[in-house]
Amino acid sequence: MSDPHARVFNNTIFLYTGHDDSPADKKWVMKDWKIFSSTNLVNWTWQGTVSPKENYMDDDSADCWASDAATRNGKYYFYFSDRTRGIGVMTSDNPEGPFKDALGKALVKPMHDPTLLIDDDPNQTPYIIYGQKRDSYHIAKLNNDMISVAETPKPIVITGEAWENTPSWQDKNYLFKHDGLYYLSWGQSYATSSNVYGPYQSVGSVGKGYGLGAYAHGSFFWWKGQFYHVWCYYIRKGFKYRETIISYCHFEDGGKIHTDTEFLDKHFAYGVGRYEAAWPEIQAEWYYEISSGIKKQGNRAEGFVLTEIKDGSWVNFANVSFKKCPGKFSAKTFAKGGKGTLEVRIDSISGPLLGVYPISESGNTDQTETTQLSEVVGQKNVFLVFKGDKNCTFNLDWIKFQ
Repeated sequence: MSDPHARVFNNTIFLYTGHDDSPADKKWVMKDWKIFSSTNLVNWTWQGTVSPKENYMDDDSADCWASDAATRNGKYYFYFSDRTRGIGVMTSDNPEGPFKDALGKALVKPMHDPTLLIDDDPNQTPYIIYGQKRDSYHIAKLNNDMISVAETPKPIVITGEAWENTPSWQDKNYLFKHDGLYYLSWGQSYATSSNVYGPYQSVGSVGKGYGLGAYAHGSFFWWKGQFYHVWCYYIRKGFKYRETIISYCHFEDGGKIHTDTEFLDKHFAYGVGRYEAAWPEIQAEWYYEISSGIKKQGNRAEGFVLTEIKDGSWVNFANVSFKKCPGKFSAKTFAKGGKGTLEVRIDSISGPLLGVYPISESGNTDQTETTQLSEVVGQKNVFLVFKGDKNCTFNLDWIKFQ
């Protein structure tokens, strides 16, 4: 699976990917596109295949390059690359298809590798972004019908060292918006702008290792208050066959992106969305789900913590595997403006109570304590529910089962 674009539709994650044909291929042989879905990041269901036989491309085409999807007007739109010749669009009543060719020809051409952005302005303006460095990435506003452009595509100006060092063939962009800033990514690097059209100033790399280089085609997405990076990497050098990987992703204080490859260093085989109670520590920023109002703060050098936790706030670590009863629970916390407790519950915020961790007002000092837990074995969703004084706020750095 290559060139993954993740989209959340109807409380379900849909992954639209290319499909490398064989581990023995030394050239790109991509005969169709695949669609997968998940509601928990752990179990993925193959929903179907989009074939070039169903659009204007040749029936036996092996040029099914990167794709993306969007929704509007109660319909779903699948945008696909015909190699570098152009980008077409198909429509469906469902995010998993079946999709039908909307135009019988390219929506924009030439060039390839589309990203769709639905802006958060009052009109929810849609844009298509595509291309490669040697010809510039291009951007065009779409009409409300999502199958026609509202303007002539414009080249995007990108400046800075990261862009200058990017190879001329670099394609497969991804564009998203966060806290009023537009993030345009390619490979392992990205640039930002306060204007969707640019110019964009390159920032640098999102991380290192695990194929995070120029060939790391991918996207970013939000799920249950957590931010993720999904990208592909080549399994063997010289062969055009890729796998797709997901890791947690964080915004540093100041807005820089950090893909959490440190998590992969420790737990690559386990993956996101599930945890082992026996891990030395479960970092707070690896949460599966949080209540509204909680924020993630920090940077890659010093680490990340959850902040703005108040009375009634909760954090969910889903699918925690307890192979034996741990007996004890520890956490690194910080309280300001009062004191409180952290309730360790399973199944829900009002589920069975395993233990209560006391949190005292700690001034400028982090607190690390240990509390007893009731017996628990098997795979459980662990909810940490905070109770505290009216004006008290908490930070959470990590938790540990002993």
